[in-house]
Amino acid sequence: MTLTFARWLGTLCVALSGSAFGQFRVPDTLSPEQAARFERFETFQIKGVCGVRDLERLSEGGVNTVRGYTIPSPGEMTKTLDRVHELGMKMVVSEWMPHHGENKDRRGGTYRFDYDKRREIMVAKFIDKVEGIGDHPALLMWGLGNEVHLDEPYLRTVNEMSKAVHERFPHHVTSLTMINAKPEAIEAVKKYAPDLDVLGIQSYSVGAVRGAIRNTETHWRKPFYVSEFNGKGPWNFKKTEWGEAFDEPVDRKVSDVHSCYDAIDASELCLGSTIFVWGHFGVNRPTYFSMLLDEHPDGRTASGPEDMLVTPQAEAMIERFSGRPIGGNRAPVLTSLKYEAGTPALTVSAGERFGVTLDATDADGDRVTYAGWVLDSKPNRAKAVSGPFDSRESNAVQIEAPSKAGEYLVMIYALDGNGGASASTLPLRVR
Repeated sequence: MTLTFARWLGTLCVALSGSAFGQFRVPDTLSPEQAARFERFETFQIKGVCGVRDLERLSEGGVNTVRGYTIPSPGEMTKTLDRVHELGMKMVVSEWMPHHGENKDRRGGTYRFDYDKRREIMVAKFIDKVEGIGDHPALLMWGLGNEVHLDEPYLRTVNEMSKAVHERFPHHVTSLTMINAKPEAIEAVKKYAPDLDVLGIQSYSVGAVRGAIRNTETHWRKPFYVSEFNGKGPWNFKKTEWGEAFDEPVDRKVSDVHSCYDAIDASELCLGSTIFVWGHFGVNRPTYFSMLLDEHPDGRTASGPEDMLVTPQAEAMIERFSGRPIGGNRAPVLTSLKYEAGTPALTVSAGERFGVTLDATDADGDRVTYAGWVLDSKPNRAKAVSGPFDSRESNAVQIEAPSKAGEYLVMIYALDGNGGASASTLPLRVR
């Protein structure tokens, strides 16, 4: 799939110096020492993604910043930063931090963490990482946790970490991330972590992004960036009578991405953004936030992002960052998806066959084919229970319902055969 991905990039020639910057200006309310940390952002807007794989493709596509979530070790982190620097990009280097109190572990259990008891040890370990990485030219910002509950013990620890960074590297920028930037959350950060430089706000949907920006401008009044965003998440979707979320149309997702960028670019305090996520995100269903798609919804096919199918949402990002249309292949846009019965959701008997009708547009005039699967809607990670069901000659796919009663999703890919794809889902209930 690598060659088709390259064709997608086509003749795109990215000139970062010619790309439009946002409206950021260093606030005059900052101290001289604080203001000096942000002067670079007057000529550097964060045009980023969440994820640190496939760096070469990202740099070719106009991305200038990648955001990580963990520091494996200073040595491994430095290797990644070296490669980021070679490609002319920057990185948000983030320390993973637990919640104060109860946390979930990877095995499905729970554990407790106490910042009051662990603060000194945690700060000391973080300082070792900071000193081990040092003043690397690719390091744009330190991230201190990801969506950690904003309890006082956590924020006091963040403040100590931020102070430790500034004592060693006064020009380094420190940040944390929060969900939707509620005023009371911002006030808590200001009270318990006053040394912090930047807020990262994480919002999904155009309305949520705009609201978070307004709150941050009003209550924070200092620089911030949109550390995660995309179109609507499943918590905002309309639902079936049995509680399954309907998917958003693909063209609406693309429009939402552009509208989010419009809001980000318009803010004088916003440093830019890192969209979530560069890769195939298989939690619940890949159509939520995946900028790339695996050839199989389980994510079992591709060895890395360079082998994945490019979505229209990824193309929207590249167009925003490069300032010009893509010169190569354009992904098909799935414009219509419904059951032959004419309903957006369907209840059938076990083993029953039914049809799905669909349509897609392709800007290159490529012949579009379709593939369908039935997914189990309950697991945390997408799991196909049957498929693929292919359609190569018509705009219809025939599906056979699973033999076991339950709640499922019918997932459809529209494919152009040249590395582009879009996807959506329909709720299905089996009696």
